[in-house]
This record gives sequence, structure tokens and C-alpha cells, in this order.
Amino acid sequence: MKVKLCFVLLIVTPFVNAERYWPAELISWQLSLNNNKAYITSKQFPKHCTYSRAQINMDGTEFNKAMFAYVLSAKARDKKLRYVIDRNHSTCVISGLQEVSR
Repeated sequence: MKVKLCFVLLIVTPFVNAERYWPAELISWQLSLNNNKAYITSKQFPKHCTYSRAQINMDGTEFNKAMFAYVLSAKARDKKLRYVIDRNHSTCVISGLQEVSR
């Protein structure tokens, strides 16, 4: 019984949080600020992201301030980006970033 339960958990666990994912990296992207949000715009965003963009909320949390500083640094050094978004929303919100060396 324990073996069956462990096997089921191993199969099901990766799909529990399947809403968020790492799409293909952004090679060409722009950064802009508007209405307390930082927007990253690129034609390389998935089709479900409205206006071919994703946002970083500028709500004052340390996490979002750090992500904004990180993306500013990546833009200044002309780096490609990997990012995490939710596949179920058309207003894509970035919840993780990673720069990629060219």
C-alpha cells in the first residue's frame, strides 16, 4: 500500500503547481514603467500574454523591488531573460527571473 501511495505522489506532485512555467527565453525585449508596474515587452512572449508583455508589480515588497533591480541590471548589460509566468492568465505577471548570458 505504501509503495502504491508513493508512486501516485511521484506522478501527481509535478502537476500540482503546473500553472506556472518557464517559457522560452527572451532575446529581444524592452522595459517600461506605467501605473506602478514595470512591463517587459517582447514579441517572444507566449500568445496568451496580452499585448506581448508581462508585468512586475511595483507594490513595494522586497521581492518585487529586487526583481525590478535585477531586470534593470540585465537590460543595462543587454542580457537575455528567462522568466516564470502563469499559463492560465492573459495578464501575465512575472514571478521569477533569470538572466542568460549571450
